Amino acid sequence: MRRNKLIFSIIAPLILVFAVSGVVFGWGTTGGDASDYRQLQETAVFYNDAGTEIIYGQVVVMDRDAGTAGTTLGTRVDLTSTADNPEVMGVALSTDSSDGERVVVVTRGPAEVYCNDSNDAVNTGSLVGTTNVAGRAGGGIGLGRALEDGNGTDNELIMIWVDPYLDDYTQ
Repeated sequence: MRRNKLIFSIIAPLILVFAVSGVVFGWGTTGGDASDYRQLQETAVFYNDAGTEIIYGQVVVMDRDAGTAGTTLGTRVDLTSTADNPEVMGVALSTDSSDGERVVVVTRGPAEVYCNDSNDAVNTGSLVGTTNVAGRAGGGIGLGRALEDGNGTDNELIMIWVDPYLDDYTQ
Protein backbone atom coordinates (compact mmCIF):
# COMPACT_ATOMS: atom_id res chain seq x y z
CA MET A 1 0.00 0.00 0.00
CA ARG A 2 2.78 2.40 0.92
CA ARG A 3 4.52 1.62 -2.37
CA ASN A 4 1.40 2.57 -4.37
CA LYS A 5 1.20 5.91 -2.56
CA LEU A 6 4.83 6.58 -3.40
CA ILE A 7 4.30 5.82 -7.09
CA PHE A 8 1.16 7.98 -7.16
CA SER A 9 2.95 10.86 -5.44
CA ILE A 10 5.59 10.79 -8.17
CA ILE A 11 3.32 10.30 -11.19
CA ALA A 12 0.45 12.64 -10.22
CA PRO A 13 2.52 15.87 -10.38
CA LEU A 14 3.92 14.88 -13.78
CA ILE A 15 0.44 14.25 -15.17
CA LEU A 16 -0.70 17.61 -13.80
CA VAL A 17 2.27 19.44 -15.36
CA PHE A 18 1.67 17.89 -18.78
CA ALA A 19 -2.08 18.53 -18.60
CA VAL A 20 -1.64 22.21 -17.76
CA SER A 21 1.27 22.94 -20.12
CA GLY A 22 -0.22 21.27 -23.20
CA VAL A 23 2.98 19.29 -23.69
CA VAL A 24 2.40 15.83 -25.09
CA PHE A 25 4.51 13.22 -26.77
CA GLY A 26 3.16 13.32 -30.29
CA TRP A 27 2.59 15.49 -33.30
CA GLY A 28 1.93 19.18 -32.74
CA THR A 29 0.74 20.61 -29.44
CA THR A 30 -2.59 19.95 -27.80
CA GLY A 31 -2.57 23.41 -26.25
CA GLY A 32 -2.03 25.10 -29.61
CA ASP A 33 -4.22 28.05 -30.52
CA ALA A 34 -3.35 28.16 -34.26
CA SER A 35 -1.48 31.44 -33.80
CA ASP A 36 1.84 30.05 -35.04
CA TYR A 37 2.57 27.47 -37.74
CA ARG A 38 5.39 26.00 -35.64
CA GLN A 39 2.76 24.41 -33.40
CA LEU A 40 2.20 21.89 -36.22
CA GLN A 41 5.82 20.92 -36.86
CA GLU A 42 7.01 17.40 -36.22
CA THR A 43 10.75 17.47 -35.61
CA ALA A 44 13.59 15.05 -35.01
CA VAL A 45 17.25 15.46 -34.09
CA PHE A 46 19.87 14.03 -36.45
CA TYR A 47 23.66 14.09 -36.72
CA ASN A 48 25.14 16.39 -39.38
CA ASP A 49 27.35 14.20 -41.55
CA ALA A 50 27.44 16.57 -44.54
CA GLY A 51 31.08 17.59 -44.17
CA THR A 52 29.89 21.20 -44.06
CA GLU A 53 27.50 23.40 -42.12
CA ILE A 54 23.77 22.73 -42.49
CA ILE A 55 21.69 25.88 -42.06
CA TYR A 56 18.05 26.75 -41.45
CA GLY A 57 15.88 26.06 -44.48
CA GLN A 58 18.10 23.52 -46.23
CA VAL A 59 16.72 20.18 -47.40
CA VAL A 60 18.50 17.18 -45.83
CA VAL A 61 18.61 13.54 -46.87
CA MET A 62 19.49 10.32 -45.09
CA ASP A 63 23.20 9.54 -45.15
CA ARG A 64 23.19 5.81 -45.91
CA ASP A 65 26.99 5.62 -46.03
CA ALA A 66 27.30 6.61 -42.37
CA GLY A 67 26.39 3.36 -40.67
CA THR A 68 24.71 0.04 -40.81
CA ALA A 69 21.19 -1.08 -39.97
CA GLY A 70 20.69 -1.36 -36.22
CA THR A 71 23.43 1.16 -35.40
CA THR A 72 23.55 4.65 -36.87
CA LEU A 73 21.63 4.15 -40.13
CA GLY A 74 18.87 6.75 -40.29
CA THR A 75 20.36 8.99 -37.62
CA ARG A 76 22.73 10.94 -39.87
CA VAL A 77 21.82 13.48 -42.53
CA ASP A 78 23.61 14.97 -45.51
CA LEU A 79 22.99 17.50 -48.28
CA THR A 80 22.34 16.27 -51.82
CA SER A 81 22.61 17.65 -55.34
CA THR A 82 20.46 14.85 -56.78
CA ALA A 83 17.09 16.03 -58.07
CA ASP A 84 14.06 14.34 -56.46
CA ASN A 85 16.21 12.28 -54.11
CA PRO A 86 13.94 9.65 -52.50
CA GLU A 87 15.94 9.68 -49.24
CA VAL A 88 14.63 13.07 -48.07
CA MET A 89 14.42 13.39 -44.29
CA GLY A 90 13.06 16.96 -44.13
CA VAL A 91 14.11 20.59 -43.75
CA ALA A 92 16.71 21.90 -41.28
CA LEU A 93 15.22 23.93 -38.43
CA SER A 94 18.52 24.59 -36.64
CA THR A 95 20.00 27.98 -37.47
CA ASP A 96 23.42 26.45 -38.05
CA SER A 97 24.91 23.05 -37.44
CA SER A 98 28.57 22.40 -38.12
CA ASP A 99 29.68 19.02 -39.41
CA GLY A 100 29.55 16.51 -36.58
CA GLU A 101 26.94 18.41 -34.56
CA ARG A 102 23.25 17.77 -34.02
CA VAL A 103 20.73 19.32 -36.38
CA VAL A 104 16.99 19.68 -35.72
CA VAL A 105 14.93 18.76 -38.79
CA VAL A 106 11.24 19.33 -39.59
CA THR A 107 10.13 15.86 -40.72
CA ARG A 108 6.49 16.79 -41.23
CA GLY A 109 4.44 19.96 -41.21
CA PRO A 110 4.97 23.56 -42.33
CA ALA A 111 8.54 24.77 -42.82
CA GLU A 112 10.49 27.44 -44.64
CA VAL A 113 12.83 26.03 -47.26
CA TYR A 114 15.37 27.54 -49.64
CA CYS A 115 13.96 27.29 -53.14
CA ASN A 116 15.83 26.96 -56.44
CA ASP A 117 12.95 28.65 -58.25
CA SER A 118 14.68 30.08 -61.34
CA ASN A 119 15.42 26.61 -62.77
CA ASP A 120 12.90 24.48 -60.88
CA ALA A 121 9.72 26.56 -60.63
CA VAL A 122 7.41 26.16 -57.64
CA ASN A 123 3.75 27.19 -57.56
CA THR A 124 1.24 27.10 -54.71
CA GLY A 125 -0.01 23.53 -54.38
CA SER A 126 2.70 21.94 -56.51
CA LEU A 127 4.80 19.03 -55.29
CA VAL A 128 8.40 19.84 -54.32
CA GLY A 129 11.55 17.79 -54.05
CA THR A 130 15.32 18.14 -53.94
CA THR A 131 17.17 19.85 -56.79
CA ASN A 132 20.62 19.67 -58.34
CA VAL A 133 21.68 22.48 -55.97
CA ALA A 134 22.63 21.04 -52.57
CA GLY A 135 20.17 21.88 -49.81
CA ARG A 136 17.58 23.48 -52.09
CA ALA A 137 14.02 22.51 -52.96
CA GLY A 138 12.28 22.94 -56.29
CA GLY A 139 9.45 21.55 -58.37
CA GLY A 140 9.52 17.77 -58.23
CA ILE A 141 8.66 14.98 -55.82
CA GLY A 142 9.77 13.57 -52.51
CA LEU A 143 9.73 16.50 -50.08
CA GLY A 144 6.17 17.80 -49.83
CA ARG A 145 3.85 20.47 -51.23
CA ALA A 146 4.38 24.20 -51.78
CA LEU A 147 2.15 26.47 -49.70
CA GLU A 148 3.11 29.56 -51.70
CA ASP A 149 4.60 30.53 -55.06
CA GLY A 150 8.29 31.06 -55.55
CA ASN A 151 9.23 34.48 -56.93
CA GLY A 152 11.38 33.10 -59.76
CA THR A 153 14.71 33.67 -58.06
CA ASP A 154 17.05 31.40 -56.16
CA ASN A 155 18.00 31.53 -52.50
CA GLU A 156 14.55 32.65 -51.35
CA LEU A 157 12.70 31.07 -48.44
CA ILE A 158 9.23 29.78 -49.25
CA MET A 159 6.73 27.95 -47.07
CA ILE A 160 6.06 24.29 -47.82
CA TRP A 161 4.27 21.42 -46.10
CA VAL A 162 6.96 18.81 -45.44
CA ASP A 163 5.67 15.30 -46.07
CA PRO A 164 8.22 13.01 -47.74
CA TYR A 165 5.52 10.44 -48.56
CA LEU A 166 3.00 12.90 -50.02
CA ASP A 167 3.61 11.93 -53.64
CA ASP A 168 3.03 8.24 -52.74
CA TYR A 169 -0.64 8.86 -52.06
CA THR A 170 -1.44 11.74 -54.41
CA GLN A 171 -0.71 9.99 -57.70
